[in-house]
This record gives sequence, structure tokens and C-alpha cells, in this order.
Amino acid sequence: MRLLIGIIITLFVAVWMALTLRQDPGYAMVSIGEWTIETSLAFFVIVLGVAFCGFYALVRLAIRLWKTPGQTLHANQRRLQKKAQRLFNLGGRQLAAGQWAAAEKTFLKSAEYSENPALHYLNAARATHHLSDLKWRRDLNLRKAEDSPDADPMTVQLTRVEFLLDDRQAALARPLLESLHTLHPRHPGVLLYLARTYQQLQAWDPLQKLLPEVQKQKALGPEPLAELQQQTYRALLEIVAASGSLDKLRALWKQAPTVMREEDEAFVIAYATALCDLNAFDDAETLLREAINRRWSPKLAVGYGMLERGNAAAQLATAEGWLTQHGDDPYLLLTLGRLAKRCQQPAKARNYLERSIQLMPSPDAYQELGELLESVHELTHAGQCFHAGLRLLVGKPQEQQGTMLPGAEAGQQLQATAT
Repeated sequence: MRLLIGIIITLFVAVWMALTLRQDPGYAMVSIGEWTIETSLAFFVIVLGVAFCGFYALVRLAIRLWKTPGQTLHANQRRLQKKAQRLFNLGGRQLAAGQWAAAEKTFLKSAEYSENPALHYLNAARATHHLSDLKWRRDLNLRKAEDSPDADPMTVQLTRVEFLLDDRQAALARPLLESLHTLHPRHPGVLLYLARTYQQLQAWDPLQKLLPEVQKQKALGPEPLAELQQQTYRALLEIVAASGSLDKLRALWKQAPTVMREEDEAFVIAYATALCDLNAFDDAETLLREAINRRWSPKLAVGYGMLERGNAAAQLATAEGWLTQHGDDPYLLLTLGRLAKRCQQPAKARNYLERSIQLMPSPDAYQELGELLESVHELTHAGQCFHAGLRLLVGKPQEQQGTMLPGAEAGQQLQATAT
């Protein structure tokens, strides 16, 4: 609509000027030295307009010619950058597909014309990292990335550390990471690799101090973090228990995460065992008893029966109190058999162990029953129990005839023998 209005107005102006100049074309004279040019004003204006347009065209042409080399270079750079981006995408696909050699070649080819050559060299180094016999070329690509103008020092260093950890050279990675950690104490990547380094070096004390920050910055997911905590505190528990310091042992228990103290059965049993080794029998018994009362666990029940010191009669009474709700648990019956043996009650111990075998034959139950029968001079049946436990231990099926019987039949035979 605007174009149409502009055309109409232009036509009206042109017609008006034509009619005006027809009535009075005007007069123009230009004098230059001895030369004098006389013409109508209309022709003079037309010649002046044509001259101006020609001069403007010449100026634009000169400017275009002046800029042509730069524009050509810029266009060529854009073309090369697009090519580099296509090659980078291709290299990424090759890297994901496990085509390490091809990926390295593609990344190196595209790095020269890329706006971000460091990223290309880093990916080339990652590709070469999988080629175990070309570590020198991986390091060369990594140095090229480090020397690139767009290089991010943090990214390059973390990549170098990742390679060192994969090569099981944590001792070389440790000073680099500790230096980075000093400068960037909350960086998730630094925390992650530093934790992995301490784990490889089995440096449990610094790892324990690092874990709260790892958890706070979410450098590890919930499951890997829980596994790392378990490994760290179990290793520290062994070290502290070997040191013979009861105070340090209790301090470590308080420092352990609540979830480990309440739900990690292996850690609870290991701590109770360490308490027993340091003669804190009452503490160990209280710990296991409260843990079992809080949440029933066959593993904790077996651990309770493995307490070899302390008030055996009180422990037996406590364990018998669990029979009301867990009387059909073979692990509880095994624990009761062990505690009854400690209390010098062979008949009760035999009954509990036979019931445990009837419910679920196990090497431990057969061993305990065999030792009990041996102590009362029933050597034949004791040998049967030892043989049955050994077969279960090595994964062989129980024999149906002869000295080996299924758990229920063996229990019945032992009861008949006892009568």
C-alpha cells in the first residue's frame, strides 16, 4: 500500500515538473575560462543528476573493490569454520562409537580452522587415551590443547588428571589436584577427582575430611557417595581397631554417617567386633541388641551370637526373647545354639542347632553341632555333621544315603540318637 502511494505521488510530482518546465524551461549558463555553456535549466538539472549518479556509482565500486579481499578472506574463514564444525560433529560420533583412531584423525583435521581448537585437541587426546600403546600421542594432543589461545586451564588439568587416574598413577595426580583444590575448594570436578585419587592411594584420613564437601557440592551421586563412605569408614575402622585405642574407635563411630550406624549391618558388626577386641564387651552387646530391637536382621542376629565374651547367660536370655516373633528364623536358632554352648547347656544348644539345620542346612550350623556332639563323645554323628558342612561349604549337594542326610532327616536321626 505504501509503495502504491509512493508511486502515485512520484507520478504527480513528475507530471507537475514536466508541465512547469514546458511552460518555462528556464536558462542556465556555465562559464569556465574561455568556454561558455548555455542550455535550458531542465537539461542542466538532468545532466547534473546523471553526473551525480555516475560519480556515486564509481565511489561505491571503488569501496567494493577495496573491501573485496577482506570479504573474500572472511567468507573463506566462515566456510572453513563450518567445515570444522561438521568434522567436530563427525569426530564426536566416531568417539561415541569407539572408533578411536578415526576420531583422533578427524578432531586433529578440524582443529586448525576451528574457533575453539582446544576443544578439538582435548577430544583428540580422549580418543588417543583409549589406544593404550599411544600414550605419548595423547600427551602431545593434550599439550596442544593447553597451548591453544582458547584453552581453559581448569578443563585441561582435569582432563590430565582423569588420564593419570585411569593409568593408575594417582600419586602423580595428587599434587595437581590438591593445588587445584586450594584455588577452587568447591569445584565439583576437582572434588570428584581428588576423592578418586585418595581412594586409589588408600589415603583414608584426607578422604574422610573431604567427603562432607563432596556431599555438599553433589560431586557424586547418592549411590556412589554411599559406597565411597562405606569403603572409607570400614577401612578407617580397621586401622583404628588395629591401633588399640578405644577412644579413637568411639570417636570414629560418632563421626560415621548416621545411615551407616543405623543401616549398614556389616559396619555395625565390624564395630562391635572391634569393641570386643578392645575388651568393651558390654558396649558391643548393647550396640547389637539395640540395633536388632530397632530393626530385625538375620545378619545382626548371627553377629550377636558371635560375641565370644561377656555375660553369656544374659545374652542367651535376650536372644530367646526374640523367639516369639522370629522362632522360625534359622539364623536366630544358630545364634541361640552358639549362646547355649557358651552357657554349658548342651541339650538346649543341640535342640536349637538341629532346628536350624531342619529349616536351612548351613556349614556354620553343622560345624557348631559337630563340635557339640564331639564334646559329648558322639564321634560318629559329629563326623557326619562335619562332612555335611564341608560339602555345603564347597557347593556340593547333600547325599541322600549313607552318612549324609537332608537337614530334616539328619535332625530326626540326631534326636533319635540322643534318646
